[in-house]
Amino acid sequence: MDIDPGNAAPGTLELVRRFVDTHDVYNGRDALADVEAATAWLAAEGPPVEGRAMTARELSALRELRAALREMASANTLGEPPPRAAVEAFNALTAPHAASVRLDVRQGSMIASARPREDGAAGVVAALAAAVHEAVLTQTWTRLKACDNPECRWLFYDESRNRTARWCSMRGCGSIVKARRYRDRQRRLAADAP
Repeated sequence: MDIDPGNAAPGTLELVRRFVDTHDVYNGRDALADVEAATAWLAAEGPPVEGRAMTARELSALRELRAALREMASANTLGEPPPRAAVEAFNALTAPHAASVRLDVRQGSMIASARPREDGAAGVVAALAAAVHEAVLTQTWTRLKACDNPECRWLFYDESRNRTARWCSMRGCGSIVKARRYRDRQRRLAADAP
């Protein structure tokens, strides 16, 4: 499944969306399935690994961070605060990894960006933490949601005016979930009928 380009997240929040979607629940693919696959994903998406292989411990931390971010985005879908356990996991996993703030002046305006101080998996963790930080400050975090179709769980950016989108695609997952709910209601009605 590919994300609708209209649902891509703005700025650095897109890295968070792409990172969480390394686990494609719908198609059963995981770009963090093993060290080799994760290293390939890092080479394509993140800071370079530069001469050293990712460790099993780093891979485990990346998977845990991905799960915490998905839980936090799932809470956004429901309009609820994120689960405390997911926030604590995010904090614990990102705390050891630093990013530095860089200031630039472009077209007469000051622009700040956070850059990881480390490379490889640690750099990705720092970049993800900085992206979440920025998204919370700019109030875009609550628009990053997990598809409400339990067979999908794809992250998407909710661009709806009232911020109530629940599916990565209304034509795809939205239709599937609505049809499933309709069939379930019909079955219950039939079972309750005399």
